[in-house]
Amino acid sequence: MECSSVIGIDIGGANLKYACRDGRAWSSPFPMWKQRDQVSSAIARDLSEHFGFVNDLNGDSWEQRSLAITITGELADCFVDRAEGVQYLAAQAMDAAAHLGISEVWFYGVDGTFHNADSASRQPDLIAAANWHALATYVAREFLPDALVIDIGSTTTDIVPIRDRQVATRASTDHERLNEGSLVYVGCRRTPVCALVDRLRFRGQSTPVMNEFFATIDDAQLVLRYVDEAPSDLDTADGQPRTRLAAANRLARMIGLDQRSVKSSEAEEIAVQIMDAARQRIAVGVQTLDQGDPIVLSGHGRGLLDFGGKEVVKLADRFNEDVARCAPSFAVAHLLHCELTEARN
Repeated sequence: MECSSVIGIDIGGANLKYACRDGRAWSSPFPMWKQRDQVSSAIARDLSEHFGFVNDLNGDSWEQRSLAITITGELADCFVDRAEGVQYLAAQAMDAAAHLGISEVWFYGVDGTFHNADSASRQPDLIAAANWHALATYVAREFLPDALVIDIGSTTTDIVPIRDRQVATRASTDHERLNEGSLVYVGCRRTPVCALVDRLRFRGQSTPVMNEFFATIDDAQLVLRYVDEAPSDLDTADGQPRTRLAAANRLARMIGLDQRSVKSSEAEEIAVQIMDAARQRIAVGVQTLDQGDPIVLSGHGRGLLDFGGKEVVKLADRFNEDVARCAPSFAVAHLLHCELTEARN
């Protein structure tokens, strides 16, 4: 089986992420709570557009490919519970595969094994939100025997210890990992400002923030130039462009003001406070689980982490930024490739 014959997919609550072992990766925004009926068509479309036939696949047909899937969107509030979410998304993935003529589809579980669709549907708690486990297992096998894997996404941060090339946590569900500190609900894009701070200092006064979805951490990053502007992107708190000016206006609303009364330098001061609060939330989880091992970093929110002089292995440097952002997809593609290769030899 060629490296690129296995495609990894992370079916998330806000994004669909794809990767294969040759370094190609793709992330597509997908608000599950709004578009659950479009999962199958979106996957089939993305696979065709971004992983279709090219010369370097040696003429492989879709029938010769396999899908390695991790499901992380099962908690979207369009599902009554995780079991319904896993079962529905597994069925949607199978529909997409059938549309393309792919017969081999496997779902990764927190037991460290791949399951077929029937097994996944019967054991949804094994399949739900297993992306962190897949990534840590891949890192343990390919990089370092002892490490702290940190994956910062748009919504959450995963912090996973590795010891002796094994995932070193007894927590397996989101609930258990929240209590452990290995799942921190802070990301670099979607986290609401009011979830990070209760008050903001402005002109020498500490002002309570409005508990409204007026702005997100992405606005703080835009104002501070941590990320590039994207005027055509309207996936913001108010549906206005992802520009620094619009972001500053959104931040001003958090303290009952607007762009007329907040200078750009003052918006930056507000943004710094928000970023500091986010870093502190993540730092608590890191401190809880860190035993002095090197950090293996993936995701796309490096500005939220203070390395403190520690040894850091960045997947973006080892591969590319797209792979780092889609690291769990890349991990399941690698893990399934190795498993299938071993089984067929």
